[in-house]
Amino acid sequence: MREIDIFGVPQVEETIVPSMPYMGSKRKLATKILNVIYQIVGDFDRVYDLFGGGAAFSIAALMAGHKVHYNEKNTSIVELLRYIVAGKKLPNRWITREEYKEKISGNDWFAGFLKSCWSFGNNSEKGYLFGAKIENLKRLGHLIVVDKDELALKELSEILNINLTMPKNRLQFRQIIKSLTGERGDLEQLERLEQLERLESLQQIQQLQHLEGLEKLQQLERLEGLQQLEISNFDYTDVEIVPGSAIYCDPPYVGTAEYKEGAFNHEAFWQWCREQSNPVFVSEYKAPDDFKVVAEFKHRSILSATNNAKVTIEKLFWNGRGRK
Repeated sequence: MREIDIFGVPQVEETIVPSMPYMGSKRKLATKILNVIYQIVGDFDRVYDLFGGGAAFSIAALMAGHKVHYNEKNTSIVELLRYIVAGKKLPNRWITREEYKEKISGNDWFAGFLKSCWSFGNNSEKGYLFGAKIENLKRLGHLIVVDKDELALKELSEILNINLTMPKNRLQFRQIIKSLTGERGDLEQLERLEQLERLESLQQIQQLQHLEGLEKLQQLERLEGLQQLEISNFDYTDVEIVPGSAIYCDPPYVGTAEYKEGAFNHEAFWQWCREQSNPVFVSEYKAPDDFKVVAEFKHRSILSATNNAKVTIEKLFWNGRGRK
């Protein structure tokens, strides 16, 4: 819940919010962005999150006590959120590459689940989460951690020629893997290419990204007040906006991933922002000169194919409306 500081400005605790894993997620920035908006325009009642994606900003605003309208053009992601809001059970079984390919193009909640937890970088355009080389090791890791499958544990032990013990949870599994890959002695003497490749894959298996994504969805399931979220599946221009509200937009960035439904018209979007009487705040790398930069956020790339140490700077732009 937002509080009023000594200067009469609302503020919220800056924290990571529960959300659906989705490309470009703002779960680490949502509360920071909300606080910047308060500094610019003061308090307000209703918030529109017009490119809702994983719903991080919507959740941050909901937790702050606002009335929130979440909108997203990707139908399956919207259906996944509705499924979660309805309190329905999420699957934790292993999803094969074949099932992924068969069902990823649907518009139902399960296709949204695949995009959120089983696509590389939470982006279905990049395909199935795991490469063919390590897919079986990831499958065995899933069976061991989730299903406590003794046969899977035996198979992984035999593949790696290492005696593994059954972990209690994913975190303990990561600790076991880290301790093994950090050993010296016999492991250091493995010279055959196949064994070295297995060890490399063993270091990667500790991540179990789909389980991390599932945990984030389960956190979202348990969030109180989620049923108060107003949800729509429109183009941003078709959402009816109440005067006096704040608008947040996290559109496809110029030069990066676009909507699967078609290329995004950035010029038309900025013109739409100019025409709004309500304050509009936009996350982007760059914007037309008549939009003011009100915040910058640095973060490290974690999905770059060549440089995971790369630091990018996202900016928050404002259309100049609604100054307090």
